[in-house]
Amino acid sequence: MFNRRILAVVKKEVREIRRSPLYLALAFLVPVIIMLLFGFGLTLDVKNIPLAVLDQSGSPTSRRFLDHIARSPYFQVAAQPRTMGEVERLLLQGRIRVTVVVPPDFERRHHTTGDPQFQALIDGSFPDRAEAIRWYLEAITFAYNQELARRRGPVGPLPAIRVETRAWFNPGLESKNFITPGLLVTTLTFYPALLASLAIVREKESGAIINVYISPIRPWEYAVGKLLPYLVIALVNYLFLFLLVDWVFRVPLQGSFLFLTGATFLFVAATTSLGLLMSTLFKTQVAAMLLTTVATLIPAFIYSGFFISVHSMGPEARLMGWLMPATFFMAICRGIYLKGLGPAAFGPELLMLAGYFAVYFSLVVLRVKKRLD
Repeated sequence: MFNRRILAVVKKEVREIRRSPLYLALAFLVPVIIMLLFGFGLTLDVKNIPLAVLDQSGSPTSRRFLDHIARSPYFQVAAQPRTMGEVERLLLQGRIRVTVVVPPDFERRHHTTGDPQFQALIDGSFPDRAEAIRWYLEAITFAYNQELARRRGPVGPLPAIRVETRAWFNPGLESKNFITPGLLVTTLTFYPALLASLAIVREKESGAIINVYISPIRPWEYAVGKLLPYLVIALVNYLFLFLLVDWVFRVPLQGSFLFLTGATFLFVAATTSLGLLMSTLFKTQVAAMLLTTVATLIPAFIYSGFFISVHSMGPEARLMGWLMPATFFMAICRGIYLKGLGPAAFGPELLMLAGYFAVYFSLVVLRVKKRLD
């Protein structure tokens, strides 16, 4: 019995959607336009840089040099790994953006060949930041060499330290490889919620909600029937956006498409449920749309890690980020695209997305139940 009631709600909602060409345009064309505009035009600046230091030399010379880097305002030492395995793990987790590796023969080469070298391993997931890191390290190294020259005086050739940099995960430091997966997240944060925010409040404005109140339908059946059409629209939008990222921007997917699609399903289920919740809270479509926009679009760009890594934010901003499902999906999406990570790397993030969906949808059912009882 309840299957027929859910199907009736779904059919009614589909008819409402098909009656408005503008609504269909909002559903399918606007996300594509936003992806194209931002994907081609958006550039980012660099801010705080978490640094890891691996001193394989352990000599006074290497410690002085690393101290010179640590005292720079551009870097903050966030970790001191002991092995390259730890370095790789920290970079994969996104806890650091650059690792300075000093080789064992650093001091010997400093005093003999006059050509000491160190290695900088840079996370290329944030290309603008990675490029800035490279220039910062070269500038700091140049300043250190100048300081050595002043101390040494005119008594012979100066041992000049050279830096060798490598960008991981995005070797070409191309902005599109960083921006377009982020746009996939922010677009799927905003538009599914915006479209779903009209689903229930539209019936309130027209008075058709009275028919629901007097019908035998259960609250969860009504909520599921309202959710399904917008969930399908969101998944179709995801496929369009994925094809844009792949065919137009030519951003390679390093990880699994099936895992990305499964994570996207959880995410859009959460954002669509949030839109339905907004639809139950307001009496007019305008109010529901405005508040949904404020609650999703702006925070998704500022606090989800789109512009700045969440780990580099202040405590208040980090708290705001952790209160949003977009933050967890941003980590998943970029981890799949740039690092080729699988489900094992994102257990907590997947649980958080499922938790957000459960909370939002439960609140929708409670709000509907309050009206139907």
